[in-house]
Amino acid sequence: MSEVQNIYLTIITENQTKKIKAEKLSEKIYNELGDDWKILTIDKYDKFENSFKLEFEMTVVEYHQDRINNLAISLTDKQVSPWLIYFNKVENSIELIYNKHEKTLDRKTEFNVIKWGHLQMKK
Repeated sequence: MSEVQNIYLTIITENQTKKIKAEKLSEKIYNELGDDWKILTIDKYDKFENSFKLEFEMTVVEYHQDRINNLAISLTDKQVSPWLIYFNKVENSIELIYNKHEKTLDRKTEFNVIKWGHLQMKK
């Protein structure tokens, strides 16, 4: 039996003073993620100066959780790397966290403003 899951990706930016730049970044991330995703919000993020919060969502229907996990890892790695992976054996799902640091790999120059990322799955 297949299951429906929503995958949420939250990105926090840095060094962005104008919403138009966050919107352009959202479009670039969306293009990397693919048409199955949608942009939920692009809002100022007050916890950090000159930051925006970008939220994306995708619905997946799949009965092989390992395929969904692999998809999540592959999609997030298209922007920046490395991501920390938290595996929940009971739920058979993963959660991914990204924190920018000196060893960060930006897959595209435009992604160098990504400060933090979080991907989670909800059934």
